[in-house]
Amino acid sequence: MEIISKFWCVLLLTMRIPLSISSSTSTPQLSPIPKISIPLYHSKMLKPQMGAIVDTYPIDDSYALFLWIGTPVQIAFVQMDLGSPITWTQCDPCSNCYPMQRSPFNTKESSTFRELGCYSETCLDPRMKELLGNCTSWTCRYNVNYGKESSSFGTMVIDTLNFERSNNELKEFIMGCGDSYEGPYRAQLSGVLGLGRGPLSLQSQLNAKAFSFCLVNFGSQTASTLEFYDRAPQIDKHGLGNNSIIMVPLRENSGYPNYYFLQFVGISINGFMLDVKSSVWGYGLNYDGGVILDIGSIATYLPSEAYNVFKLEIQKVDHNLTREHAHEDLELCYKDDSFNVYPSIALHFENGNVAGENFVSFNMNNDQTLLRVDEGTVCLSFVEGKDSNLTVIGSNQLQGTQLMIDLVKEILIFTHNKC
Repeated sequence: MEIISKFWCVLLLTMRIPLSISSSTSTPQLSPIPKISIPLYHSKMLKPQMGAIVDTYPIDDSYALFLWIGTPVQIAFVQMDLGSPITWTQCDPCSNCYPMQRSPFNTKESSTFRELGCYSETCLDPRMKELLGNCTSWTCRYNVNYGKESSSFGTMVIDTLNFERSNNELKEFIMGCGDSYEGPYRAQLSGVLGLGRGPLSLQSQLNAKAFSFCLVNFGSQTASTLEFYDRAPQIDKHGLGNNSIIMVPLRENSGYPNYYFLQFVGISINGFMLDVKSSVWGYGLNYDGGVILDIGSIATYLPSEAYNVFKLEIQKVDHNLTREHAHEDLELCYKDDSFNVYPSIALHFENGNVAGENFVSFNMNNDQTLLRVDEGTVCLSFVEGKDSNLTVIGSNQLQGTQLMIDLVKEILIFTHNKC
């Protein structure tokens, strides 16, 4: 969850779990009907009576949803995270909670709440050893880190998870009850919704075979959805033929076990591939680096070796643009003009479809490559990741794109303009 100030947008997700939903909310290329459909709304669409978000904090982009936890229900507003292995919310009693606009979850008020002990099946699961560590007291404690910037600490608990406007509920939902933290967190947020790899992510606890979500364009007035599926999707072959849909194989990385790593080939500028070694992208079996998605980061972060090549090539082709001073970590900034012709940038991946070319391309438009930082000034939304070998593809590059993660075939499916 990298942070670049002066960009802030929150999408509100409200949950419902119908056994069937109307065709307007399903995805055309998918044959299964989602068992959970979660509408997403841009913050500007919120009605005043909802009052969950105050659009005043100049922090990085985020996508968030309401969870109804406990009996009777208490509402938590949590940020989606593709790298978090658990869902957690701040709870009372809290020794060191970050300031929030809404009250922490009151554990004493829920009749279905209970803590997990050291010798519970969850706490003894070897897959969770890094997260849960060595238990030295009665309760099972967690310690989850988000990069080098922020962490949450607390107790693993069980309670009932309900969904808005639905009688369905997820009993025995395992989550974290945060009681202390490090690093920056937004006052609007109660915690994090874990959509990363691992047995305690929401999709794992729902036994979902796939899930999808759409990152609507900034300022969009159109709703989108986060959906979970009982069956893996079937892809429309017509979409594959015209490049509106691309499939990318996923892989695991033992150094970052909670993330979905993409088989990434490289970046091109105006049709020419950057001269960057494949090992920088972590391609193949190299585990020193790799490429992930982070919907909590607005920009794309490139390892220093790749960023230096990217910056040099951009500067070779941006002579028709009026350069402006750097804006914080964003170095490649320009005076915006309707007559500007910006460099064409594309991301290239290994083809996850058994038929077709070896590689597929994700061609980005100006909205996906540029950020408006001040009136009349835009910057390319690519940043040097100075302290990491990871390449992190941020949410700005994914605007207007539906992302489907097939958990059975280990495939990420990009669908253009499906929000």
